[in-house]
Formats: sequence, C-alpha cells, structure tokens
Amino acid sequence: MLELIKVKYDQDIKNQLEKRFIAFDVETTGLNPKEERIIELGAVLFENGQAVQKFNTLVNAEVEVSEFISNLTHITNEMLENQPREEKAYKMFQEFMKEALQGEVLVCAHNAKFDMSFLKETFDRLKLDGKICYVDTLQLSRKYIHGPYNYKQGTIAHYLHIKNENAHRAYDDAYVCGQILNHIVKERALKL
Repeated sequence: MLELIKVKYDQDIKNQLEKRFIAFDVETTGLNPKEERIIELGAVLFENGQAVQKFNTLVNAEVEVSEFISNLTHITNEMLENQPREEKAYKMFQEFMKEALQGEVLVCAHNAKFDMSFLKETFDRLKLDGKICYVDTLQLSRKYIHGPYNYKQGTIAHYLHIKNENAHRAYDDAYVCGQILNHIVKERALKL
C-alpha cells in the first residue's frame, strides 16, 4: 500500500527542496484513477537546482487508449504494444524512486492530487508498498507566483519562460514541474 503525505511548505521543506527533490508526472487513459490506467511515468531527480537523473517509460497497461487521449498525449495504442507491462514498469520505477518511496526525498507534481491518486491506485492494485512525501507546484504557484491568468502548468511555464517542447508527456512535464519548483524555492520569499 502506498502512503501519501502532503507536506507543509515551511523553511525546513524549502531547505530540503533546495538540495534535492524528484519531480514527477503521469499520463493516463482518462481522469478516474479507479477505472483508468497510467500509460506513461516520468520523473526527474534534481540536485542543487539541476536535473541530474531522469526516468521515463511508457506502460502497456493492457487497455485501449482513446483517440482523445492519443491526440492530447501523442501516445498511441501501437506505441504501447511492445512497452513494459505494469509489473515490469513499476519495478523499474520503484528502483528509480527508491529514496522517495522511503520518504527520504521529497516529490513534487503539478496538481499533485491527480498524479498521486493514480499512483496510489496502481500501487495498491499491484500490492506495492511505499511512502511518498510531496508538495504540489499548482498550490505553491498560486501562492508565490502572481500575474499569470491561470495556474495550469503550461501557463506557469510560459510565464516563467520555461520551454516545454512536449507538453502532456510525462518526462517533459515532470522536468517543467521541477523547473517551476526551482523558481519558487530560489526566487520567492517564503510566506508562512
């Protein structure tokens, strides 16, 4: 079973994030974590503000990807045919996320509730264990970045001049999420 702990952004958490964190994103077949599946996992380890290691895999969850999702993510059923099935994909993911799954490295995601709910549902279904402590860059952006007309990840990235060549792909979105968090941690005064 996966335990999820949303941490309060305070000075101690800010100090931890300045040193090390993992940015995370998923692409899915829909919006309901009980009925839909993750089809791509992306994560980037940041140390001292720099991306130093990445993880990315498509996941053959043995479900059909709708035309809408294919148009949004550019992930097709054909692309998933020869990709790792869930058991193998999550074994690789667990290896990359080892410290984070022990609660030792903080994780960030944009609109984290979405990504984390899918991850929890999958871990629980596959009977995998872990504990993730995380922050949500959507909520942090709303608090610390003033000026954009909305707080979607693409809007915040554009506002901060962060390029995303492949929006709605897990690795690229995770990388952008990490860059947004770096901006918040380094450029914005902490509001408690």
